Amino acid sequence: MLLKDKQRLLNYYNDSLKEYGEGAQSVHWLNQNTQKIRFEILSKVANLNNKSILDVGCGLGDYYKFLISKNINVDYTGIDIVPKFIEKAHKFFPSLKFQVKDVSDLDKNYDYILASGAFSFRVEDSKNYYFSLIRKMFEHARYGIAFNMLNSTIHNTDETYFAYNIDEVLVYCKTMTDNVQVVSNYLPQDFTVYMYKQNIE
Repeated sequence: MLLKDKQRLLNYYNDSLKEYGEGAQSVHWLNQNTQKIRFEILSKVANLNNKSILDVGCGLGDYYKFLISKNINVDYTGIDIVPKFIEKAHKFFPSLKFQVKDVSDLDKNYDYILASGAFSFRVEDSKNYYFSLIRKMFEHARYGIAFNMLNSTIHNTDETYFAYNIDEVLVYCKTMTDNVQVVSNYLPQDFTVYMYKQNIE
């Protein structure tokens, strides 16, 4: 990500944190209900119980809170490039592993790597940049990954958000594995992709 885009992103989320406090809207979900729906779909990638999980763009650690509510026990790590999010996530969950880190700097493997809302902020050459992050996630996942995106047939790309053509995403993902699934019937503007490696349990 270019420095100018990173600064825009940091300003955007720091401002939202000041405006909305510590709720779902601070990470620019419409509300807690839509956030929960996305988490539900993301979690259907596999039986996550007793797996190691990397939460990309973890924000305030809301996905871990969701997993707890579902009695799903995981070895959780959260990363985000917004330091203030990580600072607050540490405050909420002091025993968990949170890091200020970009996906492109991954150096460890996890059973499953998940990203909710992490690929929506418009940057320079958005599609190719975020596609490279998907590849990086897949390289570092033992079993598979899951991520959601904005659907370009419903949501327009604008100055802030980038939306994707489902077919283009599917074609790209299949350059890495034939085992790809797309779910698009849960919220009008969203779709979720599951990608699996051959050694999935």
